[in-house]
Amino acid sequence: SSAAGRVTEKEASSQEALQAAYDSGILEGIIPRRDTALIIVQVPELEQPGAIAVDMEKAIDFVDRPPGVAVEASGGPMLDYQLGMIMGMSMGMMFGVALILMITILYIFFRTIVRGRYLPFLPLMAVTIALAMAFGLMGVLEIPMSMILTGFLSVLIGLGIDYGIQVMTRYEEERSKGLGVDEAIEVSITRMGKAVGLAIVTTLVGFSSMYFANIPDLEYFGMAISIGLVLSYITAIWFIPAVLKLVDKGSSGYQKPAPNALDRILRYTARNSTKHPIFILLLVIGVTFSSAAMYPKVDTLTDFYQYFPQDIQAIRFMEEMRDLTGGTDTISLVIRSDDITSRKTLQEMLTLSDYLQAHEPAVQHTGSLASVLSDGDSLPDNQDILHLIDEMDPAKRRKLVNYPYATLGVIDLTVEHLDGKRLDDALNNIHSSIEFIQPDMDITITGEPLLNNEIGHTMTDGQIRMTLLSFVFVFLAMFLIFGSVVRALIPMAPIIVVIAISGALMWILGIPQTTLSISTNSIILGLGVDYSIHIMHRYKEERENGAEPRDAIQTTISRIGKAIVTSGLTTSGGFAAMMLSPFPLMVWFGIIAFSSILMILLLTLTLLPALLILLDRPGVNYLNYRISSDDNIL
Repeated sequence: SSAAGRVTEKEASSQEALQAAYDSGILEGIIPRRDTALIIVQVPELEQPGAIAVDMEKAIDFVDRPPGVAVEASGGPMLDYQLGMIMGMSMGMMFGVALILMITILYIFFRTIVRGRYLPFLPLMAVTIALAMAFGLMGVLEIPMSMILTGFLSVLIGLGIDYGIQVMTRYEEERSKGLGVDEAIEVSITRMGKAVGLAIVTTLVGFSSMYFANIPDLEYFGMAISIGLVLSYITAIWFIPAVLKLVDKGSSGYQKPAPNALDRILRYTARNSTKHPIFILLLVIGVTFSSAAMYPKVDTLTDFYQYFPQDIQAIRFMEEMRDLTGGTDTISLVIRSDDITSRKTLQEMLTLSDYLQAHEPAVQHTGSLASVLSDGDSLPDNQDILHLIDEMDPAKRRKLVNYPYATLGVIDLTVEHLDGKRLDDALNNIHSSIEFIQPDMDITITGEPLLNNEIGHTMTDGQIRMTLLSFVFVFLAMFLIFGSVVRALIPMAPIIVVIAISGALMWILGIPQTTLSISTNSIILGLGVDYSIHIMHRYKEERENGAEPRDAIQTTISRIGKAIVTSGLTTSGGFAAMMLSPFPLMVWFGIIAFSSILMILLLTLTLLPALLILLDRPGVNYLNYRISSDDNIL
């Protein structure tokens, strides 16, 4: 706009020359329309792009502008700088929300399990210490901060608090039986410490599968969470018992908390799960198969700009530029030939371009050396081709051919903005067209859409690989723990159901697969099996103490059900905090992870008892428990 203002002061001939240049399209790259002009500043790659972004903003504010002229800076450094500021604020906000949720959940639910005014918050104190150590180790290990890692604190506080809750629950139970402080701590560590240790192994297995995703940010996320979980386990079995020893040392007696509504709900759930196991099993099977049919319909989002907040300045400007260009992308066909400038090669390029534009709806325009030389008409004779190429603008010529060697050329296909399956179909059609025309040249397809397509396939392959590896690793861990194929498979049942339902939920809510959501299955596997381990570990203990299957389940749910509910709610609360992130990527992941944890919690308390009753009834006894207090597979 300012350029246009200066031009009006010049002579009429200059104005006419500018108008002619604009009409010819020469200025398209710097003046996409009459009220918009671009100034392209090339900067070297910097370790801290924020510095140049700040300098650029200062320069824009410093320079005087004519009235009505607005200047906005965009591009990679500006986007990195603005995203960095948002990531820092969003991490603090999500952690604060997660902390408030943890305090609220512990106050409402854990206070009915643990005595005292402050002891219910001891697991939160322990995980906060672990979190501080983990955050420090991230710097030592040079784990870079990224958009995905902004949810690290809120997720870890929700996951790590589980271990302290389980240890303290067992401690309170042993104290209620009349054991002293030292004896109760010893039983808690030897019994629950072992179960919690087994649970953390399976959780680490789930997160370690992220290392095979071939997505660096996801690998760093898995590494950071794994470190935090190990430290959370250490504080749960060392810090919490030490505090209990100090705080509870002088207690003369133990007052058991009175039963509440949650106790009654858990007893009702356990009773009905064991009374109607076949109905529960058939219902779950029906839901699983119907949900699994929706899973393949979930789209994959490879447009990374859609992962970012759409209201930040750099993103808004990039969207405006996309609108100015018609919302299009460019796919480039790189041509290799002995002589790109030969009339035969140029004619083949024209034929291929015309065929693609006629038969592929996504292709809106084609551009190449051949199209420039033909100018919508037939190609010139061989003797005129080199002369015309010599007279071309050098900058424009460099984009079309590696002149004078003339061994490389390009056909640029302007295509509508595509993603997911539509992009797959368009690329397949381009490949088919090349095979049909069979030009006498080597052709390589490249461009940002192709890169996005490859990333999409990498995401899909990574999800399949992570899920399969998680299943294999968790099953092997379960087999080593329980020493039985059947007992190893039982904890996997709720997980399979939730994975299917989560896919259906994504399709129903219109949530796409992203670089973060592909890890959901592994997280569900790692976390979901934790609750199953606690149930099966305690059920086995009750059975080996002589209880009948139905009584063993009733005792198991009544004893550790509240702890599992509290753990599930705190874990889901950590993921729920991510739903307040300004990044759509984190919001989508938070929704799916939050709902998945709640579904796992529900199925652990319903489907798992039903399976245990069906497999451990007289005449079947696939679990093969030996009724002896000395037998302890775990």
